[in-house]
Amino acid sequence: MLQVYFYTSVLFFIFCSVSDAISGPVISLSAINKARSGVVLQCESAGWYPEPELLWLDGEGNLLSAGPTETLRGPDDLYTVSSRVTVEKRHSNNITCRVQQRNTNQNDFFPLVCSPAVPIIVCLTVCTILTLASGLFMFKWRQQITSKSQINNLMYMGNYSHVFNRNFQNV
Repeated sequence: MLQVYFYTSVLFFIFCSVSDAISGPVISLSAINKARSGVVLQCESAGWYPEPELLWLDGEGNLLSAGPTETLRGPDDLYTVSSRVTVEKRHSNNITCRVQQRNTNQNDFFPLVCSPAVPIIVCLTVCTILTLASGLFMFKWRQQITSKSQINNLMYMGNYSHVFNRNFQNV
């Protein structure tokens, strides 16, 4: 914010403070416009990406009519913006140069909140699937072993049945 006080053709700059910017906008006196009884102020800010917009505001937060914003893109792909505004003579003027990113609004930012129930449900589902798969594997494996042992028993019994049949036939 820049406070400008006019006292009988002498211009005093009281203070200039800017916050929340990449490289704080620098406001400087560019010229004195005697025809309009005012001053031409210039605002410049560098180090922005993506391209920002530069606005001039009065003490009540209303947009001021200013010259076109000059935008330069440096070799580092960062933008420098500057603009000039003519401020008419009043007892006291509060002028703000605001540099901001276009189309960014903190109200559109929603933090991701994850319920602790989601990881628990996922873990339980995975454990259930693994338990069922293990149980099915064990069931099939035992079926295979049981059928192999039954075949072996039948073969074993089959061998003895031939022996018994021969022994009974010889008697």
